[in-house]
Amino acid sequence: MTTPDVTSQWLTVELDRLWHLGERAYRALQRAQLRPQSNHPMVAELEAILAARARARTEVPGEQVADLPGLRKQTLFGRVVENLQLRPLEAETLLVTMAPHLDPALATMFNHVKGPCVGRRGVDLELIAQLLHLRGKDRVALLDALDPERPLLRWRLIGVQPAESFEAYTSMSLCALRPTFDVVSLLCGRRDLAPELSRHATLGPPRTTLERLRLDADARAEIARVCRAAAKSTGRYDIVLWGGAGAGKRTVASCIAGSAGRLLLALDLAQVERARLDDVLSCAQREALVRDALLYVGPLAGAMLDDGGATISTRLRYFRGSLVLGVETTRPPRLMLTHPVTELHVRAPSTAVREQLWHDALASESLAADVQLPDLASSFHLTPGEIECCARDALVSTQYEHVGHVDVRRAIERRLRNDLGELAQRITRRGSWSDLVLPPQHMARLEELISRKRHQETVYGTWGFGERVGYGRGLIALLSGPPGTGKTMLASLIAQALDLELYQIDLGLVVSKWVGETEKQLGRVFDNAQRAHAVLLFDEADSLFAKRTDVKQANDRFANMATNYLLQRLEQYTGVAVLTTNKDTALDEALHRRLTLHLRLDLPEVAERQRLWQSFLPARTPTESDIDLDALAQEFELSGGYIKNAALRAAFLAASAGVPVGMDLLRLASALELEDMGRVVCHGGG
Repeated sequence: MTTPDVTSQWLTVELDRLWHLGERAYRALQRAQLRPQSNHPMVAELEAILAARARARTEVPGEQVADLPGLRKQTLFGRVVENLQLRPLEAETLLVTMAPHLDPALATMFNHVKGPCVGRRGVDLELIAQLLHLRGKDRVALLDALDPERPLLRWRLIGVQPAESFEAYTSMSLCALRPTFDVVSLLCGRRDLAPELSRHATLGPPRTTLERLRLDADARAEIARVCRAAAKSTGRYDIVLWGGAGAGKRTVASCIAGSAGRLLLALDLAQVERARLDDVLSCAQREALVRDALLYVGPLAGAMLDDGGATISTRLRYFRGSLVLGVETTRPPRLMLTHPVTELHVRAPSTAVREQLWHDALASESLAADVQLPDLASSFHLTPGEIECCARDALVSTQYEHVGHVDVRRAIERRLRNDLGELAQRITRRGSWSDLVLPPQHMARLEELISRKRHQETVYGTWGFGERVGYGRGLIALLSGPPGTGKTMLASLIAQALDLELYQIDLGLVVSKWVGETEKQLGRVFDNAQRAHAVLLFDEADSLFAKRTDVKQANDRFANMATNYLLQRLEQYTGVAVLTTNKDTALDEALHRRLTLHLRLDLPEVAERQRLWQSFLPARTPTESDIDLDALAQEFELSGGYIKNAALRAAFLAASAGVPVGMDLLRLASALELEDMGRVVCHGGG
């Protein structure tokens, strides 16, 4: 690490050298009678400065440092030259450009060397050529320093401003050069990142080690292998870490940096405006190279991965250090990189590790008795970052006291609600299993479905069935039957039993007239649902899973393609999906092989209708004494949904008339429901 004393000594020597070069060039011009002589009033100030510096050298002899190259190597300037591969003329250009800003009196000297030439401002290549006595091919080589692909401009070490001239074309030698001021402060000893870059990046030693991380054994072994390879690397070493949001890609990068004994410079691309991406990436690469830090760039997602990430790859093609790219995806990324890479999938942790992470994140002394960490770990396949965020939200919302199950669930829902927000709508229904009227055999099959979800980890993990079953692990339930038989309500109760949210797919947003767009939207639905750990509800599933037909026109082929894609994704899906339809004969036959449960809900019998009438009349509702629910069940062949509508309709009729709910109003409401269904009703006596 460069010490402040060494930096100060180096700056003093460099500025003295530039004073000497400036005075030499100025005296040569005076001898050629191209500049005013020393007794001219215009140069009195400069002559006074030069005289004072001469006296100082006489009074303090032996102060000069002969080994300037050795001194440079001890400073960050030496690392800039070496790691950014600056040529000697490029290094001189950088020093001369920044010198007047470190010693303003040098600006006076440089102005006298340039003379009264109109349009020349500050430092330019012509001034550098004058100071260094460059001729012929050396002047041509100096022009190469301003090539945009050379380090000075590529790494934003300096900037170029056009010369002030009325001519259409002006020599590049007369363009004014300005230093990048964060580079000036870096070379003068600044240890942290410049404020502009610190908005998007952090620099520091690794925050953790591999031994301290909560990891599964196979994941720990894979990360350790990459860490060992990075520690042995001496040149450019590219690593691609991919996984879901919060999987720990940046944490793994920190472990890799620690194993190599380097600092970690982590650039958060999510905080960078697209218009400033080039500048920020160049500055981050420059800082990483100068400080010999591991550069982490992420998260790469969305537009950043267009064309296989070629845009990012192009912007990083000159980087010579160790690079880690964090790609936010649940599938292997398609990256077109110009260098060989090591790829590592940062997987979501197992249930056992998730339980440990919940235990670490939640203060155990503040937990209420109803918080069951094993259930949280099993129900929600959250990443480590998501667990940490949800736990922090729950603790903050309760002031670190009495964190209950509801508080944690609320935090989880807040964290994940937006994943499906565009393509699906969350359904919140109040109800209980006591409101459901089903035959015992149907209840038994529903209990089996819920039990399969609760015991997935045991069967697939502990008992080893996961090694035999590569796909088809999801729970897919088809509920078919006439309208009003409780299909959506049953889907809601399944979600409640599993302590998951229920999201209904918005077909209007998913289905598109454009070729391939429907499949793309459905892919987003399944990916986000798997991340959001939600129960997907495909209402009117026959519109999506319709039977494939013989191709007679182009539309048939595209409809078949959409059905094929849906069937494939449904088989790969590992979450819970509920499909409802009242036209199960219209569904594709291949769907049935993928179902975990197919429940046909028929119209309720008389006894079941009586129980439904009773469940839909709240105890607080004022009623007449002559209500005969058995008679209503006998007279009106209604499904549960229509019985609910009839009970609600009768309540509003009673409230409007200012009377209790009675038998006449219930009969009238039931008859009206049947009429709305298109069935002819004979009103007895009315």
